[in-house]
Amino acid sequence: MTALWTRTAAVTAAALAATACGAAATAAVDTDGATAIDATLITQVAPDGLKVAAVAIEYDRELKFGQSGLDVAAFDVDVDLGEGGIAPLVGERTVTAAYTSATPEITGEQRAGRYVILELDQAEATATASYVDWSTTITHYYDLSGGYTVAQIGDIGKRNHVVAAQPDNVVTSSDVDNLLIDDYAVGSLATTAGPVLDYRYFTPEGTAEKDGYPLVVSLHGFGESGSNNFSQLAGNQISTVFASDERQKADPAYVLSPQADPFDATKGAWWAPQMQAAVIELVEDFVASHPDVDTSRIYLTGLSMGSYGSWAILQEHSDLFAGAVVVCGGGVQDVEAAAAELADFPIWAVHSEDDFVVDYYADGSDFRVFEALESAGTPVVWSEWSGLLPDAEQEVLAKAAAKEAKHAGSEHIFTTIEAGTTPVFSHLSWIPTYSSDVILDWLFAQDADS
Repeated sequence: MTALWTRTAAVTAAALAATACGAAATAAVDTDGATAIDATLITQVAPDGLKVAAVAIEYDRELKFGQSGLDVAAFDVDVDLGEGGIAPLVGERTVTAAYTSATPEITGEQRAGRYVILELDQAEATATASYVDWSTTITHYYDLSGGYTVAQIGDIGKRNHVVAAQPDNVVTSSDVDNLLIDDYAVGSLATTAGPVLDYRYFTPEGTAEKDGYPLVVSLHGFGESGSNNFSQLAGNQISTVFASDERQKADPAYVLSPQADPFDATKGAWWAPQMQAAVIELVEDFVASHPDVDTSRIYLTGLSMGSYGSWAILQEHSDLFAGAVVVCGGGVQDVEAAAAELADFPIWAVHSEDDFVVDYYADGSDFRVFEALESAGTPVVWSEWSGLLPDAEQEVLAKAAAKEAKHAGSEHIFTTIEAGTTPVFSHLSWIPTYSSDVILDWLFAQDADS
């Protein structure tokens, strides 16, 4: 009897212990009881356009999971930007990193907070926030609000701080944060030249040099035209690269980015004389209202249609600027006259040899202007490389070109992107241009007073 009781008691004790362990394990699965309640999309201007870079999921309480990141497989992110219309975008997004945060920002570091940040693969086709209407070649932007859904399909956390999977709790994005773009102020100027010029501008926060802040003026391409006062920032990095944290740390500067509209008879493209006159008015008005602009360090950069406007503006008003970067340029009516006018003006031009939109060899192209410069006895540094090389290798070649120019006393550098090596397609030589710290460093080194 004693032996039977002892065995029974042992079995009962073991069963009770197992039950207790099971209860503890169950309790650890949803200790926090947090629930996802909202989602904010975070966009970023990549070299090839605006991308949805991350989703910030908001929970109804703070999450504390220590410093180790979360399992990316615990989340499902879907895109549905319309099945109809000109460019429907439906699919899935790949999560590359997941971590908690106190704010809906991309930080790369896990900190306690109400948000889970899901960084997304920007290389996939579903990452885009825009599409091109090829009947007009104009870039349009999706209404992203409500276009993403996200669900926590797996447990997150560890030990007794676990939020259980909630696959049936599908949260729809309700807001959008546009990195850098949202830091630009909005402006509009009714010019005496005729056009009402809408523009965006970025104000530096760093410490200005004793003479003030430099000013970068950017003229976008045809695809970024319109009346939304947004595309000239979102289409590519011609403007936002100068407003980036990295560049502002090195060269705090104002950035001024107007928008052209070739489809508006009262405005026009950058090659229209009234728009060129309006740009000059805008720059002069901006400088007058911002006395901390260093007038000896005003820079002009333009790509494609914007380079057409840049060449025309520089021939008439080079005294207003200290240097220029022009990309895939053309439209110069008299290359010999341009070469004579700009013989002492610093210009770095970049053009893809096989550009099928703005012909590299066409009459009036930037290549022809640089040929005319050299023919007139002005020293020119010619450089060439593949736009598909790693950034570091392109930087080495760019540094060599800049060093050669300094040694030769040349104010003119021309870079050819080798045929078949321009990212995406042959017209987009601005991708390697604005990705080059060396070219931007060269621009900021120009000073009209030196």
